[in-house]
Amino acid sequence: MDVTSSSPPGAALSSGELCRIAGVTRGTLRVYEREGLLGLPPRGANGYRRFPSDAVQRLQAIRQLKAVGFSLREIGWLLAERDDGGLSPAQMRQLAREQVTAIDQRIAQLQVVREMAAAVAAGHTELMDDPECGFLLRFLAAGQPVQAVAAEVEI
Repeated sequence: MDVTSSSPPGAALSSGELCRIAGVTRGTLRVYEREGLLGLPPRGANGYRRFPSDAVQRLQAIRQLKAVGFSLREIGWLLAERDDGGLSPAQMRQLAREQVTAIDQRIAQLQVVREMAAAVAAGHTELMDDPECGFLLRFLAAGQPVQAVAAEVEI
């Protein structure tokens, strides 16, 4: 991927240059704009959007936060708080706790999927014919408190 710009350092970037440097598609850029994660850039005399050079770092931060599991809503909140001058330590701790919980749930679900895939790979294809849907129930239950699982099973 080419991460150089044909514009001088600090100069405004076209949407194509920004996408190429930051490693996102134009569609992704539009989504992030629509979600308010990027400010609306000014337009040049030709009518094209011209992004400030710091938009590259912002896009890269958004991509990294998404990669570790933050939602666009959470990313928007984090960026807005940062843009307003600071992040509340209490709010950051709460958000971090929620992320740890979500990660733990995902790990538990992936372990169930891995066990099933490993068993089928070892030749235990009879697991696929389980009329009780044991795999599905184990997957849904993985990483959730027992009360939540009981409520889901009753549905």
